[in-house]
Amino acid sequence: MSDKFEPLKWDEVVSIDNSAKILIPHRTFTVSELVKAALELVKSTIPSAGWTVEKAKWAGEGVEADVLKYGAKGWQQGKVRLTIEFCPDEPEVEESTTSNQPEIPQPESPLDDLRQLLNQDNQQ
Repeated sequence: MSDKFEPLKWDEVVSIDNSAKILIPHRTFTVSELVKAALELVKSTIPSAGWTVEKAKWAGEGVEADVLKYGAKGWQQGKVRLTIEFCPDEPEVEESTTSNQPEIPQPESPLDDLRQLLNQDNQQ
């Protein structure tokens, strides 16, 4: 398994084992459904008057934040937002445009000897 996680798009579908039932009652869902469920869980523990606006920020444009990253020289200001990332167990294999048939060597042309002789004559 590689460690190349990539963010999933909002309309992509995820199927996960039963451990995810903590957020969503079914195994298969879109990324947006999962993020919405996570935000609803946060809302239930921290009620807020302006929750709809904050929810949109967490899922879309992001909320103001300071982040201390590995290798950075200090805190960086910016925004954070909720995303779901995916890392495949095996990388996707690119299809080649060549045939899967083994390459069959072409028989030597009877003219090859003649070409070789002509090339030798031209080099002298």
